[in-house]
Amino acid sequence: MMKKLSLALFLGLVACSDDSSSGTNANIDTGDEINIPVSDKVSSATDKSVSSSSKINTLRVEAYDSEESGSSADGVSSSSASKEKSSSSETSAKEDTGFINEGWRDDCLAKINEYRATENLKPLTLAAQEKQTCADKQSADDLKSNKAHGHFGDCGEFAQNSGPNFNAKWQKNATAVAEYYLKMMWEEEKALVTSGERDPNKSEDYPYIGHYLNMKNTSYTKVACGITLSADGKTGWFNVDFF
Repeated sequence: MMKKLSLALFLGLVACSDDSSSGTNANIDTGDEINIPVSDKVSSATDKSVSSSSKINTLRVEAYDSEESGSSADGVSSSSASKEKSSSSETSAKEDTGFINEGWRDDCLAKINEYRATENLKPLTLAAQEKQTCADKQSADDLKSNKAHGHFGDCGEFAQNSGPNFNAKWQKNATAVAEYYLKMMWEEEKALVTSGERDPNKSEDYPYIGHYLNMKNTSYTKVACGITLSADGKTGWFNVDFF
């Protein structure tokens, strides 16, 4: 089923709770596909769609005491979170300095935490090295099959946001791709919630706001950011796995 929105979204949801248990309020897999222009810089609809999948029963969003955490509701800015490179930088250090730039996973994490901080939510941390490697492979497998969430769950994640089939000429490096998609996922979908156009408590609205809800869900504590390019370097695939 095709639907038209003001966003460039392609969203699928899996009916399971955050802890992998089923529930009466579990969301259903809608299978809706939405292809709408995002940016003049992108050459085609397939280059700019995004997709999310999650095992969600009830969304958990709990603010935390900023004094306890050492940060304020105004938040972890990109200058504080993104510049603090975590110990997982060993992953980034092994990456080339071309399109997949050094430190891009830390930048991906920092951007997610920057947005979470605006709602006084606890920051996530990078998942173990093996999860990061798995997320890269998962992205490569999805690119090969050309199917969003085609390998969802392979890394043991509870939820996933995807930026499928992007044009590699569209952004200069992996950090730019991650930040663009995360900005769209958070800001545009949050706007649908704050305007009252979409309701997080209605399962039928999840296909339109699922990326935002995954990014803010307090059930998750870790994240793996994966990216890959095709053999010819022309297209790529971006996945964010939540644990």
